[in-house]
Amino acid sequence: MKVSLEEREGLFKSLTVEVEGQIVKESLEDVYNYLVQNVELEGFRRGKAPLWLIKAKYRDYIKEEVGKKVADATLKKAIEESNLRPVADIYLEEIDLNEKENRVAYKVVFEVPPSFELKLEEIENLKVEVPKVEFKEEEVQEEINRLREQHALWEPVDREIRDGDMVVIQYNVQDLNSGETSEGETTVIVGQKFLREEIERELLNKREGDEITIDSVDLYDVEGNIVGKARVKVLIKAVKEKVLPEVNDDFAKELGLGETWKEAEEKIRDLVKNRLENYKQSLVENAVIEKLLEIHEFEVPQTLLRREIAFLVDARLKELASLGIDTRYVNVQGMARELLPQAVKNIKLRYILDKYAQVKNLEVSSEEIENEYSKLASIYGVEVDKVKADIQSKGLESVIVEDVLRSKALKDIVQKAVIVEIESKEEKQNENT
Repeated sequence: MKVSLEEREGLFKSLTVEVEGQIVKESLEDVYNYLVQNVELEGFRRGKAPLWLIKAKYRDYIKEEVGKKVADATLKKAIEESNLRPVADIYLEEIDLNEKENRVAYKVVFEVPPSFELKLEEIENLKVEVPKVEFKEEEVQEEINRLREQHALWEPVDREIRDGDMVVIQYNVQDLNSGETSEGETTVIVGQKFLREEIERELLNKREGDEITIDSVDLYDVEGNIVGKARVKVLIKAVKEKVLPEVNDDFAKELGLGETWKEAEEKIRDLVKNRLENYKQSLVENAVIEKLLEIHEFEVPQTLLRREIAFLVDARLKELASLGIDTRYVNVQGMARELLPQAVKNIKLRYILDKYAQVKNLEVSSEEIENEYSKLASIYGVEVDKVKADIQSKGLESVIVEDVLRSKALKDIVQKAVIVEIESKEEKQNENT
């Protein structure tokens, strides 16, 4: 086997692998036997067509299938010989087959991890600034207001629709190209961009029983490209406004925070303080992350970037769908552009933390892995054993180990960082008045 390397644009590399001998001969025989037994040619019964005729008719198929078989059998060793490590998909680009000499040459293309120097000295002497955050009593009232909003009731009203109203609508969407229609009923809150802007605009100042029609609404495919137009008809079936609960003992019981409002208020205060500590920790972590990204400049693999963007878009679409939004009318392309910077940051951070963990010889204990399984079980509301079995059955346990190791690396870096709390201009002005 002969392996030759070619540099491509960015992080892409291509390997040309030349193989000859028995493995090619056996692959040819396998493909020949399959074709002889399965193809039907005019004038011949199945299994009776002469091989020379099959070779002539299925020349391209034979080349492709033999190339795939040889690549499957030899690519792993070829990559090892090249001392390269593909980061994601490997593309079979070219196949050259010489049947007479039992020789195959195939070319594959893939991306490799970025090469960069870990700024270890800078990492271990990080100094980051974060906003100074302190507990304020008014935050307790803000939390109470949030809880009131969360437990609000929606009461029917006989008036025109305003921002913030909940509306129940029946919709009919007709694809103007194919003529296909889809219809259904959904509930949305006006002004929160659950619907397309042009539809929400038409809903304002309408009343229960009114109908609206929009003749030209863009339709998008999963990649965010405009693929057509639709006519949207909407019937307003109900209009409701939000009614907040009163702050009293009954509300405390409804929240499950005690028998009296005084008990509930104290528990809410403790909750706000705990949340504030978590928020302060997240500010520090985010500041450290931004610093790590700032001091390390390198290119990210485009194949990984496409995967990450697709993952983030899918997560956002699922979130919108859970809110009752019809995601067919979401501008996916615009969403992907919006999420691109975050996708780049996510990938860069993983590489930095991976290299830091390697340099510092960090390891993950079985106890830490079990703790991660417990966290996942808590998030999804299932038993730990079920989460573990599901992840292991999909061969994803290594992903869990990598995530725990990265978290451990980030925690180690954060603990060593010098944190400087900076008061905002507004805070300073308040202190001086």
